Amino acid sequence: MTRPVVFIHGLRTSSSMWDPQIALLGKRWRCIAPDLPGHGDRAGERFTAEAALRTIEDALAQADGPAHLVGCSLGGMLALHAAAGTGHPLASVVAAGCSTQPGPGSARAYGKVIGLVDRWGGEAAVRRVMGEGAARHFLRKGRADLATVERAVAAVATFDLLADTARIDAPVAFLNGHLDQFRGQERRFAGQAARGRLVVLGYGTHMVNLTHPVPYTRTLQRLLLEAESLGPAPGR
Repeated sequence: MTRPVVFIHGLRTSSSMWDPQIALLGKRWRCIAPDLPGHGDRAGERFTAEAALRTIEDALAQADGPAHLVGCSLGGMLALHAAAGTGHPLASVVAAGCSTQPGPGSARAYGKVIGLVDRWGGEAAVRRVMGEGAARHFLRKGRADLATVERAVAAVATFDLLADTARIDAPVAFLNGHLDQFRGQERRFAGQAARGRLVVLGYGTHMVNLTHPVPYTRTLQRLLLEAESLGPAPGR
């Protein structure tokens, strides 16, 4: 029997970034994809780390049993931090595009880059970089404002993601596009996990799930099925 899958989206986008994956995987798995505070249907809410982690806990509670937790970028960092402390059982964790430990300085710099891109071209820049098809899903519920960006990057900079990864006893897969800018510490992250593995795709950048949806989803499906075949950690 397959387990539910909880999808956590990245910065500025919403649960809509997982549309292509849910369309395919939803035929086999029950998919749960909440919006984080300040994003999507919750654009009017203030982003805090506590509110974001509550969102993940609530989604895991909806699963009513062991669930796969899949997060990308900001969502991947939140997923790792949540998985380290949750009381809910996990079938696996897939952390995509988040194999780096942000610090306060790098987080501020990244926030400034996003602000510059926003002033440079806004949504039109997203379409130019991703292509119309990918951008349609990324933008379907709008984009979080720059104040939310600032709060979110500052929040994850307070996490010790390597220590969090070491505390997760479920299988953890780090899934990165070939040219993802956040794969700099991927081997270190995979080595920290008790049941970790690294999967680097031969294509794609940061939003590879949207630019290459079919092969990406096939890889994700394989990771979920392989995790389910492994069963719980020894002693659990």
